[in-house]
Amino acid sequence: MTTSYLPSPTALNYLGALRGLKPRAAGAAFRYADLTCDAPEQLACLAASNPEGQFFGIVTDDVARARAEKIAKERGVTNLAFKTFDLADLPQLAATLGRLDYIHADSTAETAGKDSMRKFSAIAGDCLAPGGIFNLRYQAYSDAHGALKFLVREFAPEMTAEQSLGFLHELKQLGGAYLAQYPEIAAELDRAIAAKMPDEFFSRFDDGAAASASFDTLLALRPQGLAYVGDADISKNYIELSLQPAAQAIIERCSRHALYEPLKDYALARQLRSDVWCRPVAGAPPATMAELFGGFVYGVTLPSDKIPSVLQLPGTAISLATPLYQNLIKLLSIVPAGIGDFLAHPLGQGYQPTEVIGALQIMIACGLAQPMRGGMIIGNLSSIAKPKLVGDFNRFLEKTSVTGETWLASPVVGCGIAVTPRDALVLQALDRAGLADSVSALFPELEKLAKNPAIASRIMDTTQPTPEMAHHMIEDAVSRSILHWYAYGVLAAA
Repeated sequence: MTTSYLPSPTALNYLGALRGLKPRAAGAAFRYADLTCDAPEQLACLAASNPEGQFFGIVTDDVARARAEKIAKERGVTNLAFKTFDLADLPQLAATLGRLDYIHADSTAETAGKDSMRKFSAIAGDCLAPGGIFNLRYQAYSDAHGALKFLVREFAPEMTAEQSLGFLHELKQLGGAYLAQYPEIAAELDRAIAAKMPDEFFSRFDDGAAASASFDTLLALRPQGLAYVGDADISKNYIELSLQPAAQAIIERCSRHALYEPLKDYALARQLRSDVWCRPVAGAPPATMAELFGGFVYGVTLPSDKIPSVLQLPGTAISLATPLYQNLIKLLSIVPAGIGDFLAHPLGQGYQPTEVIGALQIMIACGLAQPMRGGMIIGNLSSIAKPKLVGDFNRFLEKTSVTGETWLASPVVGCGIAVTPRDALVLQALDRAGLADSVSALFPELEKLAKNPAIASRIMDTTQPTPEMAHHMIEDAVSRSILHWYAYGVLAAA
């Protein structure tokens, strides 16, 4: 299942919980702003998936605003407003939006630089409420070699000859992922180590400016009273899961170094970052494990045939064949459930909450599961003869022509989910005609697609549809996905 790059409140709450920030209570009202809203349909989908929230999309001009408002109106999304602002006009922005619980900004279209960081840090500092969370996506370096260049320029000038040679060895140990992508640089590094001539390698990075937006962001946001939470890509917060043991040892040793984040960028071969920050609540008592993780539901989002028996990670291997993992996978593949739900289920008997939390954290970090909003009673799964799309946002599919990936709102997952064109066509047919007559509803849509061979070839098995093809598409999608569509609140029994 593919979800939007736009971070959901649930995903941000979970990241905060990993760092001890007590999540917002389920169902509590909140305010969310996308400061760089260039995908209004995805923001509308997020708003439809979180009806208790008030969402704001900041767009560049009135033309973009009109287009975005048309999308929201067509989709029946009423908890979303679009505003036209110059982001440099902080007083007006803060006065209009007020205190925000979640802020998202995407400056990946801009080159790495301090001006962009200052702009967004000022907004976060002025507008983020206590307990609020800020997500910033940005280009940390101007090119793929930027992290290495920055580290060489920062460290090398102050090193002795012995320290420089040791630094070369550390760059080799840290840079497994990066050096594998650039074998010519790896070869130069090996030659410099063998010849004990570090300056020859360092001179490769003498030209041009060397900057790290990772470092600039830390300098800009910490004075705003914000605390760094981690990377929105959860796996990158676990160095033991994402790095080789030799690199792990160096990163752990440098955990308090001012250049810790640029060092991680180089080790992870990371040019794009998605940083998550929070404003801690002053005087708040430490949260318990139940308070941190007990309010989420969790779901396994991968098809059963895509779940491996062993997770092969850069630094380790984790067997999923143990009873705890197998039982979690078995239950959460059917229906999202909370930790208490699992412990009360026969599959969860005999386990301690801390065991379950630990296993779930590994599964989430590795992309096998994800925290979800929940808060919805799933309909009668035994009645699938008359399924109907849930919510105005999703019912828009009834009257649209499917030609590509389609976004649907899920009040269970808490964010938009993407379905393939084939699955969208099947969902449309099920909604229009029910299971019994779904072939008669799908076949005319396939005939329309056949008039555009370029699109048809990407969606259908052949460019000439038949009722048998329509039947096969429905049978495949229903057997593979219909339980998830019900479980995620996309479909309900009529």
